[in-house]
Amino acid sequence: MSAAFALENIKVEYTFWPAARAFYLAEHGEVDATLPWAKRDGREQKFYYSDPVLDVGWEYFYYKKNLPINWSSKTRDYNTLKGLTIGAIISYNYGKEFQQAEAKGIFKVLRVNNLKQLFEMLLAERIDAVASKELVAQYTLQTEFSYRQVSQLAFIAENEGPSTYDYLLLSKNKKSSPFFLEALNRGLKKLHSSGQYDEFINNYKKGGYLMRDEN
Repeated sequence: MSAAFALENIKVEYTFWPAARAFYLAEHGEVDATLPWAKRDGREQKFYYSDPVLDVGWEYFYYKKNLPINWSSKTRDYNTLKGLTIGAIISYNYGKEFQQAEAKGIFKVLRVNNLKQLFEMLLAERIDAVASKELVAQYTLQTEFSYRQVSQLAFIAENEGPSTYDYLLLSKNKKSSPFFLEALNRGLKKLHSSGQYDEFINNYKKGGYLMRDEN
């Protein structure tokens, strides 16, 4: 996203907040925008959606290789996860089926503020799995954990349906939002046209930013 804005001569500064706090700050115009967010009913009343920023697919279940979970992305039978504890982010919506299974108590959901904490708990075997979009999870794993730690994990898609996307949300309470929205969308188009966007994503998926220490 920074590269897209840079093509429009706009420098981006990031602050990191728990998801619920970031959403609140953006909604009330205390920051210019927030990401990454999926499209959900009702959000368009308060926010402008940018063009897609990331093709994030579906949610994935991350687990330790020595403690595999019983999940099929074809049948998507949440009863196969009965009795497990799954890590999730506070305020995130993981889709209708997941939310219904959580409400029924089929499995326990432990919600915290950030993915780093969840993966630390997973590596320590305090939870059985982590639910996350693939690219979002990979960023955390590549920047916060060693190669040795990441090699202990495996993952499986929650769903085999068409890809889903994450977007930048810009508050309709800020007069500057239409300007930044148009600038970002122009920058994204330039990145796609030049092939630079695909280069970023391919390098990312190959672990181009993965920490290589053995600590």
